[in-house]
Amino acid sequence: MTYVDVQVRHLEGFAETLLKCNHLYHPNSDSIALLNAVNSRRQIEIFDYGRSADAFTRAFGMRNSLKCLRALSSLGGAIHQYERVCDLGCGSGAFSLAFAYLADNPDLELRGLDASESQLLLSRELMSTAGLPGRFAFERRNLPAQIGYLPDLTIASYWFCENDHVITNPALFDLMVGREMLIVDYEKIIERIAICLPRGFRILARNSALVEIPAALTNFVAQEWASVYSIHIGRTAD
Repeated sequence: MTYVDVQVRHLEGFAETLLKCNHLYHPNSDSIALLNAVNSRRQIEIFDYGRSADAFTRAFGMRNSLKCLRALSSLGGAIHQYERVCDLGCGSGAFSLAFAYLADNPDLELRGLDASESQLLLSRELMSTAGLPGRFAFERRNLPAQIGYLPDLTIASYWFCENDHVITNPALFDLMVGREMLIVDYEKIIERIAICLPRGFRILARNSALVEIPAALTNFVAQEWASVYSIHIGRTAD
């Protein structure tokens, strides 16, 4: 089976998982208005997740999960080795869902941290509905902050674009990173992270790709392709 075949298989299988959660993703008037507003401005957006959690999830949740899945696929079989995972600024669970799907690991312990209780309620419902293997906990936390343990991997999607001061603050950056970290974000944010990476960290991989939206999801995602930019970093040996 070629790499492309594997990607198609992952996307088609993941589409079925996303459709199980369609009640959280089905567009409504608020999500359509939000999507149109963002598309018309074509800039990095900062959202009020407390007030627009549901609309944001319906407008961007599926697309973000597919992007995260594509970024995670670059880990290959190594994804099964990460058992303690922390999703920083987890929102409604887009990255958590993609990770749990690809890892397919009953020993997975995944914690999601976010400042918005509205988003956390959605992430809990999402993971419960998806029924993927692993143990999941989502808690309210104002980040950046000490996580309290060193995860095998921390993951973050579009968190650094809203907390860009962390990129240039080595002490804060160190708080966010486990043994490794995989970040999905805007291209300019990924570039900034790569340039400003503090001492003690190294780039393991950096990727950009196009994701073809499965036909079954185009009514939810409202586009046929999506671009994704990611960077995978690790701590250097002492």
